[in-house]
Amino acid sequence: MRKLLAFLSALILSLPTCQALAESSATVYEAEKATLTGSLMVTTDAACSGWKTVGTFADQGDALTFVVSVPQDGMYDLILKTKGIGGEKTNNLLVDGQQVAQFNSPNLVYGETTIPGVLMTAGDHSVSITVSWGYIYVDSLTIVAASAIDASVYEVSPTLVNPNATDNAKALYAYLCSIYGKYTLSGQVCDHGLNGPEVKAIYAITGKYPAIIGFDMMDHTPSRVAMGARGTAVDQAIKFHKEGGIVTFCWHWCADKKYILDGKDSNGNPRWWGAFYTENVTFDIEAVLNGSDPYGKACLDKDIEGIAKQLLILQDAGVPVLWRPLHEASGGWFWWGAKGPEACKQLWIYLYDQLTNVYGCNNLIWVWNGQSKDWYPGDEYVDIIGEDIYAANHSYGAQNSKFVEALGYSGTNKIIALTENGVLFDIDNVVATNARWAWFNTWCGDFVQKNGVYSEEYTEAHILSYTYRSEHVITLDELPDLY
Repeated sequence: MRKLLAFLSALILSLPTCQALAESSATVYEAEKATLTGSLMVTTDAACSGWKTVGTFADQGDALTFVVSVPQDGMYDLILKTKGIGGEKTNNLLVDGQQVAQFNSPNLVYGETTIPGVLMTAGDHSVSITVSWGYIYVDSLTIVAASAIDASVYEVSPTLVNPNATDNAKALYAYLCSIYGKYTLSGQVCDHGLNGPEVKAIYAITGKYPAIIGFDMMDHTPSRVAMGARGTAVDQAIKFHKEGGIVTFCWHWCADKKYILDGKDSNGNPRWWGAFYTENVTFDIEAVLNGSDPYGKACLDKDIEGIAKQLLILQDAGVPVLWRPLHEASGGWFWWGAKGPEACKQLWIYLYDQLTNVYGCNNLIWVWNGQSKDWYPGDEYVDIIGEDIYAANHSYGAQNSKFVEALGYSGTNKIIALTENGVLFDIDNVVATNARWAWFNTWCGDFVQKNGVYSEEYTEAHILSYTYRSEHVITLDELPDLY
C-alpha cells in the first residue's frame, strides 16, 4: 500500500496543472441499484434520475453502499446528488470502509456535493453513505477523474494581518510559510503541556514530542473564574515555549452566570461546565452587538479584557500564539455561532479590534476556524484558516476534500491547518493527495490515552508512530531556534 501511495504521490506532483488522470467520461451510479442496509427504502421522485430515490437514513444502522469500478490507479472526484429532510444535513462518506469525508445535503432540494481527490486503485471499490445526522434522500453517485492540487496554493506571503505584530510572531509566521506545502507540524491538545498524560502517552509510543501543543483559555475567562474555575494553561504554555515549542490557544468562551440555564445538561453535568454551548445558555450575541442587551455587552467586554491580560502575559514572556477563538462557529453548537454568520463575523472583527488595537496583543497569529465560507470575516482579519475534522475510528485518509474546500474560503493564499482532529491521518495519504495540512492537532483525553496509557480506540499505535517519525512531519526536536 505504501508503495502505491508513493507512486501516486509522484504521479500527482508531476502534473504541471490541474489535468485529468483518466480520459474516460463520468460514470453514474443510481442509488436504487445500490445495496441498502437497515430501514432504507426506495421511493418514487420525479426530481431524480430514473425517477427513484433512497432514504431516509433515520436509524444509526442505515447505510447505502455502491460497488464502483475505476479504470486506473489515481484520484477521483465523487459527486453525490442528495437532499436533506427538515434542514441541511451532514452525513458520512466511506470508501472501502474508511471515512474519507462528511458531506452536506441541502434542505428540501436535490443538490450536488463533490468530494474531491479520493485515492483509488484500478478495479472495484465500495462507496458507502452512513448516518451522522441522517434524514436525507440519495439520488445518485457520479465518479470522474480528479485534478491535482496545484503547488501554487502553498505560496503564502509571510506578512501578518496585524502590522504591529511582535518580532517573535513575525518569525513564527515566516517559518510556517517557509515549510508550508513541504512539511506538517505535529500537534497535540494538552492543557498540562509536556507533563500532560496525552504527551507522555505519545512519547511512550513514538519517542517524540509534538512540535505544537494546544491550550485553552476557557478557565481563564472571568465569567468562568467567577464560578470557581482556575486556569493554568498560560503557565504551561510559557513552559512549553521555553522548551522550544509552538503554542496554540482556542477559547471555549463561557457565558456569564446570568445567562446559564438551571439544572444539568443532557450528560448530567452542571450547565456552567459547558456554558459555551448554545443549549446551556440564553446568551444572544446578536442582541449584544445591536445594543439591545447592554448587560451582555458589558460581560462580553469584561471577558475580552480578562483574556487580553492573559495574552499580554504570554506576550511579555515572548510567546507568539496561534490564536483560534470562535472556533466551529458554523456548527451552531457554540453560542457565538447560534445567531448565524453575520453576527459571528461581526463578533470576530470586534474581538480582533479589541485585542489588537485596544489592548495591544500583538503576539497573535489569527487562526480562523469557522468551517464554512459564508462565515469568513475577510482576509484582512485572518492569517491562517483551520478545519476541525473528526473522522471515523481508524480512518486514516488525508481529509483532502475539506482541504480543497478550505482553499476556496479566502481571496488569496492562506495557510490551511488541521486545527483539531480525533483520528490522526496516515501522513502518506497527505503526501499522496498533496493536501499538505500545515499542522495537525489531535484532541485530548480518550482520543489519545486512557488512564495514562496510549489508547488505540481512534488511532492505532503503528499509524501514530509512522506519522510522528515520518520525514514529512516535524516534531519538537526538529524545530529550529525561531526567536
